[in-house]
Amino acid sequence: METILTSTPPSPLSSSSGKILGPGIAGLFPIPRLLPPFQGYPSQAIVFDGINRSRSRLRSLATAASTTVQRSTAETPDVAGYHSPSNASAINRLGLKAPEGNFDVTELPVEIICEIFEKFIEDDLQPKDPKNDDPAGPLVARSCRSDPTILGQICSRWRAVAIDLPTLWSNIYIYNPKRSQIRLVDVWLERSANKPLTLALDYNWSDEVCDLKAALNILRSLASHLERWRIIDFHMPLQLLGTLSRIVHIPKTPVLLESCYLEFSTSLRYLYKPHFGPLIDAIWRVIHASPNLHRVKWGSTGLDKIPKHAPFHQLTHIETYLDFSIDDALALLAAVPLIQELSLSTIISPSKIAPESGTQLLLLQHLRILIINSRSIPACSIFSSITCPSLQRLEINHRSLAGEAPQSMSELVHLLQRSNCQLQRLDIRDRYLSDNELALLLPCSALYSLAHLLVSKDRISDQIVRLLMKKSDNGSLQLFPRLKKLVLNLCETTDGLLSKMVYSRWHDTATSSGTLRCAFVRSRNGYGPIDKVFFDTHTLR
Repeated sequence: METILTSTPPSPLSSSSGKILGPGIAGLFPIPRLLPPFQGYPSQAIVFDGINRSRSRLRSLATAASTTVQRSTAETPDVAGYHSPSNASAINRLGLKAPEGNFDVTELPVEIICEIFEKFIEDDLQPKDPKNDDPAGPLVARSCRSDPTILGQICSRWRAVAIDLPTLWSNIYIYNPKRSQIRLVDVWLERSANKPLTLALDYNWSDEVCDLKAALNILRSLASHLERWRIIDFHMPLQLLGTLSRIVHIPKTPVLLESCYLEFSTSLRYLYKPHFGPLIDAIWRVIHASPNLHRVKWGSTGLDKIPKHAPFHQLTHIETYLDFSIDDALALLAAVPLIQELSLSTIISPSKIAPESGTQLLLLQHLRILIINSRSIPACSIFSSITCPSLQRLEINHRSLAGEAPQSMSELVHLLQRSNCQLQRLDIRDRYLSDNELALLLPCSALYSLAHLLVSKDRISDQIVRLLMKKSDNGSLQLFPRLKKLVLNLCETTDGLLSKMVYSRWHDTATSSGTLRCAFVRSRNGYGPIDKVFFDTHTLR
């Protein structure tokens, strides 16, 4: 049984995408005298039904902008660039009605229209529309359903502005490549002019859905603009390997490339063959030649170790899906002096070199996020060799079998103490981690400012729950006084103890006491009567 508790205070006026309308749109406009801060504008109803949803969102932005212009210009008619209002025209055919005073939003200054357009297509986690799960055209991003072609349907003036605004077309996301997208991709690439490109290609792992002929054409078009790649995220079937490998022979280099996620997927119809390895390595060699590359994700079909030609000295973000020994992991850490975020998967073998006493610790000055996945070999084995003064988030995912060597938290405690860091987030997933080892870690002073704690193991007992509610003589919580989110999985505790612990930490707006705003608590065998009543009556979503 599981319960989620969240505390959600009343939100200010919000836009259709869930963001705060006032500060979100106020930042759009570059003319402070003409446009005072947005405050108290009525929210616009948004219809989430395909194109109508996009048009409604655009109406919300445009109407709010025109209302502000109208109010401000009425007070300041002599502002430079002011135009007297005129009757609404073509915009009315989409239901974009002008506000009182007959101000025509289509006659806004071009600079403001551009700001509205960029706000419209920004990646803002819009709600996913089931009708668009498999879109016929390109999208701006995975999480953004806005379609910039909608902007050309308002009026001829807005169409001209949209076509001539390269930033609207420089982000291209293709899902399940299909014939209808081929021409559109070429149009987007043409309209993006010389802007750096953010490109993503993905499919649903089904050979039947992915149109390989269309994918080949689209990939050729994207590859022809290699010199403009800034961010690429390609997840593609192995059948496209040959087409992508053509970048090896293109007389251009990806000089603007900053981030690369590249993954090939096999299928029963098309299996990996050994001679594919050199092609994949050659592709990575081209990618690694970028002087601006700092973010990579390594590990897919055909890549079983870190490429030697990687630009280690300039990398700041690394995500791996490879097998490591402790020695391999430390060698990688030693090679990336600027590393800020590192995800290692998976440590499967111990060090072959016996540690020497007095060995100098590896200083990772900039490392903020460290995620370690391990199997059988405890992840803590690496902690005795590093120091991380900037560490803010640590995630340990350890998988082992019953009877294998358990993790010891003492090395982690020593790492945190000598690093003198203050963690903001700690995630520990280890089925066989003992409560005694966990109780050794939690009181560490480096966890004082912790805002997010996740513990997932086979059994969380009274010992840990009592520790989380322990108070000092002055009545304040001894552990994690700033904790905002708590995840415990799986709990086997005395009835009433879980509810008492959560209540002791819960944020109360009336008394300003407590900081906990979200709790995910899963019971191993179901709640007892007391805890059940509490979680049934205090669930806030």
